[in-house]
Amino acid sequence: MTEELTERVREAIATVEDPDLGTSVVETGLVPDVSVADATATVRVEFAGADPGDAEEVVEEVRSAAFEVAGVERVRVEGDTPEPESEGDATGALDGVEQVLAVMSAKGGVGKTTVATHLARALADDYDVGLFDADIHGPNVPEMLGIEGPAQATDDGLAAPTEVDGIEAMSVGLLAGDEPLAWRGAMAHDALTELLEDTAWSDRDVLVVDMPPGTGDVALTMLQEVAVAGVVLVSTPFPTSLSDTARSAALVEENGVPVVGAAINMRGFECEACGHRHDLYGGDDPESELGVPVLAELPFDRSLQRPDDAAAPDPIAALAEGVADHLESTEAGGVSVPDSALDVRGLPPQVRHEQVGAEFRALDPGEAFYVVNDHDPSPLAELLAGEVADGSADEAFDTCEVHRRGPDEWVLEVERPA
Repeated sequence: MTEELTERVREAIATVEDPDLGTSVVETGLVPDVSVADATATVRVEFAGADPGDAEEVVEEVRSAAFEVAGVERVRVEGDTPEPESEGDATGALDGVEQVLAVMSAKGGVGKTTVATHLARALADDYDVGLFDADIHGPNVPEMLGIEGPAQATDDGLAAPTEVDGIEAMSVGLLAGDEPLAWRGAMAHDALTELLEDTAWSDRDVLVVDMPPGTGDVALTMLQEVAVAGVVLVSTPFPTSLSDTARSAALVEENGVPVVGAAINMRGFECEACGHRHDLYGGDDPESELGVPVLAELPFDRSLQRPDDAAAPDPIAALAEGVADHLESTEAGGVSVPDSALDVRGLPPQVRHEQVGAEFRALDPGEAFYVVNDHDPSPLAELLAGEVADGSADEAFDTCEVHRRGPDEWVLEVERPA
């Protein structure tokens, strides 16, 4: 029976054409060996010197052909395939940076740069920190840190960040000085990407990115093209600021980036004359309005206007603690993916679903299952939940997690119930 099944798999794979010669991949030697054991088809491929794109396409066609054979529940493709050439890191990682934390606001003037610089200083007590000023139209980080340009270049032609009190900082403001920057969307996108990637960060544990207000081109570039570990939102307690910030939180999460929490700035002030505390915007509950944890509430206080060498004020220390907890619970690059993971990136939806379902059904109870996808694989988790229960994925699995390793690399981790 095993020999018969092996032969049927070989015949199915023989229908796949060699992209160069137009004949069967079995005849041309691209697939030199096929074997089947315990309903698992193992296919050996040889792609030395082949075009990376063609090789990837052939592998997926071979995998699909093997899956179509009755009796095959799992397909393993073994052998070296050429790596596609890339101009940058496909996972969106930055050279010299372990994790990226973005500080965002829905509106301007809420104290985002103040929070970002305070946070960078507080984190620098325990981490090697970088601070990147992505607010290209209003770069205020240099003024907040008391540094001036022009930025220098390294021997490799990269932009050398300016170091102050152990923090490495880079800003368009260190390049342009006092000159106004009148860049449109595409120019802003290109300028940000180039400066961010061409800064010579020196092994930073965390890079705090001070984002421009709103959710325009620059914000979307960061969320979609850079492996951002988390976002801190900054808002005042004013109702419109809270509602806009809540929408920003939804956008961040839709792009697969976790919201660490919010910092509520200008929460109130203590009158120097009477000593009483006064609210500036009323008694709204920011946490219920935002739908995310409030990590810190900063008063309207002169001592918070600019960070200094003194110990971090209590609200900033609380914010830094919450951020540190998140960073420590999130490995850079996400979950470690085993070699046995099923990679379905680029496959048509139907083939994707069939392969994920077939491999999941072949698992033993308690066995972990990893799927690599090019977008959020949560729908695949719901698909698999239907294999074992009537409820949602959260109800069906003891372990069901989605990890974002990069803009185009997501990992689904589930454990087949016993």
